[in-house]
Amino acid sequence: MTGGAAMSLHADADLRPPPPPRRRPRVAHPARAGGHHRYTRFVGAMKLVLPALAALLLGLVVAWPRLTARDDRFQIGFAQLSPSSVESLSMVNARFFGINRRNQPFSLTADVATEDEPGAGLIVLDQPKADFLTPGGKGVYVEARRGFYRQKEQTLDLEGEVSLFHEDGYEMHTEKAHVDLKTSMAEGDVPVNGHGPQGRIDGQGFRILDNGAQVMVTGRSSMNLKGAGSK
Repeated sequence: MTGGAAMSLHADADLRPPPPPRRRPRVAHPARAGGHHRYTRFVGAMKLVLPALAALLLGLVVAWPRLTARDDRFQIGFAQLSPSSVESLSMVNARFFGINRRNQPFSLTADVATEDEPGAGLIVLDQPKADFLTPGGKGVYVEARRGFYRQKEQTLDLEGEVSLFHEDGYEMHTEKAHVDLKTSMAEGDVPVNGHGPQGRIDGQGFRILDNGAQVMVTGRSSMNLKGAGSK
């Protein structure tokens, strides 16, 4: 009897569920804790270093041209050339524009413009072409092989195959002519030939009169009228 009771108690003890395992408290690993602190310090340092580095780079970009400036670097500019260092200055496809005494515009172009003497104001022109209005408002166009333009006086001396075209139908050809762009007048004193609305005309010179309304042939001259057989 006694032995049977003991067996029953032993059987009840075997049927009980085992107690749950005890959880061990989590303890931060010393190495991991130190790495976290170092990372925090690194991030804080970068917040200060990166803005300072960006400001330093920006300052270098701004100051670099001055830091690397040299006196012997390549330079372009006529302002640094003295008159004695160059003989003349030339310009291709030159254009000059101005206004005459009556506030009327004029233009002067040339294939090549060369300054005769630095500072003298005299420009030598190749294939010059001038376009202006007379005081009376008549349009005049003139061209030649060569010209001399005085900027201060606004005068133009032409030579070589000079051709003058007037709005009213006059066309004159000569070897020399003088044009005053300030007063918008033109004249010549060498043989001239051409034609107008009334016929062919030849003479020893020409002059624009009546504020540009008329073209007069001067000197010994002749005219062949349209529809007439005699001069």
